[in-house]
Amino acid sequence: MSESDEILFQVWGARGSLFAGGADRIAFGGDTTCFGLSAGGGLTIVDAGSGLRAMGEAMAGPPPPVEIDLLLTHLHFDHICGLPFFEPVFSEATVLRVWSAAFERDEDFRAALERAMSPPVFPRFRDWDRVRLCTARAGMPVPLAMGGTATPFALNHPDGAQGWRIDRAGRAIAIAADHEAGDADIDAGIAKAARGVDLLVWDAMYTDEEVAARRGWGHSSWRQGLAVAGAAGAGHLLMTHHDPGRTDAALARMEREARAVHPELTFARAGWRRAI
Repeated sequence: MSESDEILFQVWGARGSLFAGGADRIAFGGDTTCFGLSAGGGLTIVDAGSGLRAMGEAMAGPPPPVEIDLLLTHLHFDHICGLPFFEPVFSEATVLRVWSAAFERDEDFRAALERAMSPPVFPRFRDWDRVRLCTARAGMPVPLAMGGTATPFALNHPDGAQGWRIDRAGRAIAIAADHEAGDADIDAGIAKAARGVDLLVWDAMYTDEEVAARRGWGHSSWRQGLAVAGAAGAGHLLMTHHDPGRTDAALARMEREARAVHPELTFARAGWRRAI
């Protein structure tokens, strides 16, 4: 594998549920879920949280990629709120494909997304014609403009959610944010989908004590992530979906504790990059 085969992975938003502002929430960032993967001159994005706005701003200047694939894990608002603020949407040079594995038909996907961005909850998004909405099927890979494929797999989360495995030129990344560990079948499915990946992104919103008190809320702990990563034989482990109430100091303590157990582990923060 050559350097040109690399996937550059970058965190644009790692908070969960709600944007988190304040002087004590700067180091890890306050924006909600958004990850960018670039390779071969192409771009793939996972989730359209508020971090997508910052990503679009960073792309200002040179022409954006002609084709972008945006993979949604689910349609909770913290994962789609950045879409109408993403500058490349408004460029005629950009083709944006948005993928979901939660619907049987493209029309149903479009109707659900449009409901989320309609008055009186949100001003009507007027640029839907620029967006191509596409449905995927669990376990079936879809082609990416940057090369390679993305394959959805089931997560355990209220209203349903899907993780994504991205494969390109022998490199692989699996994203399992917004998942509550504990369902043996789904956990085994994630481990299978993430087998041998170079990077596993895991929902670590809660501590072990909080997980026990918040069953059914749809989130996990870093220790639960270690168990799945071990079963999958995953390389590096990236913890995400930080509680909006968690300060930088608290997240740094959690990261130190986790790294003492598993050195190949990082708590996601805005701007974190890794070449895969």
